Amino acid sequence: MEYRRARVCGGLYFITIVTHRRRPILSADRPRSLLHQAIETMQDYHPFSLSGLVLLPDHLHLLMRLPQGDDNISGRIGGIKKQFTHLYLSAHGQEARPTPGAAAKGYRGVWQPRFWDHVIRDAKEYQLHLDYIHANPVKHGLVQYVRDWAWSSFHRYVQAGVYESDWAGHVELPHEVEYYLND
Repeated sequence: MEYRRARVCGGLYFITIVTHRRRPILSADRPRSLLHQAIETMQDYHPFSLSGLVLLPDHLHLLMRLPQGDDNISGRIGGIKKQFTHLYLSAHGQEARPTPGAAAKGYRGVWQPRFWDHVIRDAKEYQLHLDYIHANPVKHGLVQYVRDWAWSSFHRYVQAGVYESDWAGHVELPHEVEYYLND
């Protein structure tokens, strides 16, 4: 099966990356720190900005903006996964056994092959996906209130005055966000 991704230079993407067999390897501080390191390393080599993020035990969601003239989303996500896998296994993280087909392609038992992406086309989609990211820990029953999940960009948006700390639904994004989407 051939997978085709929408490739948009300077695009803003909603990304979902899932651990192999949904193992909760991102529950502990050390793997979360290693993932943060992997993301920063990839940003150094292949710049991108993150305007939204939530890290759950077995997956993460990102809102990632590529630089103008660059559409290589796959290289960045692959690089993050590869860098994290190297750091995680070097730190004695445990991997699951990949399927024989995945092993033949060189996959390790840390991440699911591939990732899910969606190109954000306008401010309404941006807001819906940002809300989805921030509400995700509640959706998965990890916390009762969005504010109680530490590994989320939600707190940054509260500090900026975009969300109230007791938010649990739709908000209007400031004008700067619409400018960011259209630049």
